[in-house]
Amino acid sequence: MGWRPSKMIEPAEDLNLIKKEINPLDEIMKKSIITPGFEKLRFVPPYELSKRQLKAHKRHEKRKAGTGAEWFNMRAPYITPEIKHDLEVLQMRSALDPKHFYKKNDRIGLPKHFHIGKIMDSPVDYYSARLTKKERKKTIVDELMTDAEFTKYNKRKYKEIIEEKKKSHYKAHKHAKKLKGKKK
Repeated sequence: MGWRPSKMIEPAEDLNLIKKEINPLDEIMKKSIITPGFEKLRFVPPYELSKRQLKAHKRHEKRKAGTGAEWFNMRAPYITPEIKHDLEVLQMRSALDPKHFYKKNDRIGLPKHFHIGKIMDSPVDYYSARLTKKERKKTIVDELMTDAEFTKYNKRKYKEIIEEKKKSHYKAHKHAKKLKGKKK
């Protein structure tokens, strides 16, 4: 009549089910400190951790888990060199645009928890404010390097700094020479 059972149980699966039901020892051994490679350890790990070690372990696990429910459990992403450069550029954004005021950065290091988004172009601005595929870059640093105004400003500032250093070094050299002559 074409009748078939909805789920066929293979003999191998059936044996695994029986082994799991019969052997509760596996669940007990999960908590054990004796694991594969136990003989290679230099010392036996303690069965029970101290309160201090438990607190430190919980703190570490909590930090690894994310920021918490109020920040949508944001996890710390893996930081690649490209992402690191982008974060550094964002921290130094006040140097990028001298005419725009940015609030002082109160953070010393790079942030641990953050998300990276992608800016989606609006279909309304199809021709006016849209970047072409050639103009789009993977990172902020790449975009800045291709920006003509930014490179022009950077070159001008670099030349000014070099000229100032030349002047100050020339003065220091002349002063040192004058002092050397007075000693004789």
